[in-house]
Amino acid sequence: GTINSEEMVHLDNWIKMSADNSSLYKRATDTKSQLDKLEVYNLFDREKSWSAVENEIFQTKTVRFNSRRILSYAAAILLPILVIGGAVLSYLGNKSEPTIASIDSVIKPGNQKAVLILADGGSYELDAEASSSEIQQGDVKITNRNMSLVYDDEISRRKRHSLVFNELKTPIGGGYKLLLADGSEVWLNSGSSLRFPVSFTDSTRQVFLEGEAYFDVSHNGKPFIVSSGNMDVRVLGTSFNISAYSNDSEIVTTLVEGKVRIDLAGEGNTKKVSKILTPNKQALLNKYLATVTIEEVNVAQYTSWMQGKLEFNNEDLEIVMKRLSRWYDFEYEFENAQAKGYHFSARINNAESISVILEMLEMTTDVKFEWKKNTIIVK
Repeated sequence: GTINSEEMVHLDNWIKMSADNSSLYKRATDTKSQLDKLEVYNLFDREKSWSAVENEIFQTKTVRFNSRRILSYAAAILLPILVIGGAVLSYLGNKSEPTIASIDSVIKPGNQKAVLILADGGSYELDAEASSSEIQQGDVKITNRNMSLVYDDEISRRKRHSLVFNELKTPIGGGYKLLLADGSEVWLNSGSSLRFPVSFTDSTRQVFLEGEAYFDVSHNGKPFIVSSGNMDVRVLGTSFNISAYSNDSEIVTTLVEGKVRIDLAGEGNTKKVSKILTPNKQALLNKYLATVTIEEVNVAQYTSWMQGKLEFNNEDLEIVMKRLSRWYDFEYEFENAQAKGYHFSARINNAESISVILEMLEMTTDVKFEWKKNTIIVK
């Protein structure tokens, strides 16, 4: 998760150099391959293995035995070996599928889907089956094609005096791309909503976000404002990610390119806090304390969801489960609160089955999962 753009070019070139390189890269990044290796590692007994190494590196005395003694020693040695070997073979041969695997038929990975709500209250389901359609909203033509919603303002040069708003909502386990009338691109993550004008006025461009979205704002000289609760992110032309879920304690703004200003409203809509954000920096607004802190981050970690990845960098298991539940749409409970503090790092394809991800968590952290009453129990 720390590779930069120059290193990525170097990696891509190395992958293309030979079929062996490409094969090695695929094996190294394949989730199933990693799980197979983890399973093998878990079969090893560290102390017994080291004991065997010590026996090899330290010389032993050679003792001549008579035949009777040889048979008695052989019996003494072979008996425990046969018992242990039989147990291992039984484990490998009769190992049952983890019970958590049964939930794959119930819990599916998310996909591209959303609901468009028009100004008059009418709504349209957007998904793969409705992948190509057109909607007329006043002077604006709305096209839904290739899992992307496009607003085309046919008379954008005419001065407008009033705003007409639409809303795009993604369910838990959904996501969608939107091209606004000014040419700005928005990627909406699962369980999110964006309220926006079908066409912008000459004075400003303002949208309202709940949930998570990535913005690539077109530069036309007019301010672009993203409002989330009592926070405004003001830009001219830039790329950034905002995570503003209602059940999170923080609103997180991560800047990829350009420059943005974070404004936090106080009483009577006065500015309480105003911070400037530069590339590779992140602003964290604590909702309860109404404070904003700035940190330097690896922005790829916070934007990889657009490339179909679920990325965690030493995250608490509680955060991991919350993010997984938003994409896979499931309920979960912690049987032991101590497990919430376990940390986990990974970069996983978001099309992976949930049982594979939970099995990976079981192998790398001291937790077990159970599927009970349509809820995943973390033990």
